[in-house]
Amino acid sequence: MEGPLTGIRVIDLSQYIAGPYCGRMMAGFGADVIKVEPPDGDPIRRWGPFPGSVPGPETSAFHLYLNQGKRSVTLDIETEDGRALLRELLDTADVLIESFPPGMLAGLGLGYEQLAEEFPGLLYVSVTPFGQTGPYAQYHAWEITTYALSGLMYITGEPDREPLKNGGYLGQYGAGQNAYIATLAGLWERAVSGLGQHVDVSVFEHATSVLEMTDMAYIYAGKVYPRSGNGARAAWGIYPCADGFVGVVSGPLRRWANIATLMEEPVLADDRYQQAGSQSELRDEIDALMLPWLITHEKEEIYQKAQALGLPFGYVATPADLFKNEQLQYRGFFHEIDHPVAGPLRYPSIAAHFSDGLWESQRAPLLGEHTNEVVTSLGHDEASRARLSAAGAFGAATHDVSATSGGAR
Repeated sequence: MEGPLTGIRVIDLSQYIAGPYCGRMMAGFGADVIKVEPPDGDPIRRWGPFPGSVPGPETSAFHLYLNQGKRSVTLDIETEDGRALLRELLDTADVLIESFPPGMLAGLGLGYEQLAEEFPGLLYVSVTPFGQTGPYAQYHAWEITTYALSGLMYITGEPDREPLKNGGYLGQYGAGQNAYIATLAGLWERAVSGLGQHVDVSVFEHATSVLEMTDMAYIYAGKVYPRSGNGARAAWGIYPCADGFVGVVSGPLRRWANIATLMEEPVLADDRYQQAGSQSELRDEIDALMLPWLITHEKEEIYQKAQALGLPFGYVATPADLFKNEQLQYRGFFHEIDHPVAGPLRYPSIAAHFSDGLWESQRAPLLGEHTNEVVTSLGHDEASRARLSAAGAFGAATHDVSATSGGAR
């Protein structure tokens, strides 16, 4: 299958999550993404979980997900030969993705200003915690750092407790999506100008952008939203039920009486509870009326009955719930991909469907799997590859299983 990015070559020097996620998106849409890894691999290969809880560089769940559809080449860019080979690759490339601390690649002669003169059409995409400039540019950060500084943590948690970090790595994935969209825009502009440019993506700025509503409330009204825990500024909350937790949402006030119908509690239909703001002010009363019904019914039953009444309830899904979710199954969100080491596993797709295909999911590469293939394509014969290997340009011995199949749409 040829995707919309077929013919675009991406050199992915990035590590961990944000940059590799950008590369993964590009690979899914048909770009030839060559993941250039240090001799011991992207550090994400050593992050669990691992199938069977047995650590290994080929079976990290993060690596298997983030590097789908890429080709892996090991290069030691600390060596002169490694840098020379990288330049040969860049001479064939449209995009470079990197996530090193600002200035580090420039110290190796691989900074944007240095490469722009040599490769004027190259789109140089940097994904870092704080961006390339400013007083924080050289600061270290991880997910909790950007959550805290962005203000996301300030509005997360119970009002009388300390702020909480959001689960997972949403800041990293969001920055990766920003990098992907910015890369597409850069390629589009290059089609007109013929010139590349430096795309500077900040994880911190992405996390801050998520707060647009609370920022606007402060800018325009001087209002500071407090933490509200599982309750909210409207009729919303997470409540226990017989087999887990369910999210109660009334929607518009005109639907509040439907909650009384659902929970077989006529008192809930009282006009007192149907006034603007009353669900927040009288929350303790409302909770006392709802909880007896909720804790005697199961989450799936509550969800289905509420939806039938036009109430946008939801339930807190466990991993087991997610994999048996009939909506996701119907739309084929999870699909199986075989891998020569990890074996057949289910992977999430993207949250978009195309009538003409366009997106393809393939397995992640083994460490250095495509080194010989890619270096040979640059014109290096066996003797040249042997010399480069002896000089340490590639690091450790690489896999030679480029003929192994295992991709799946």
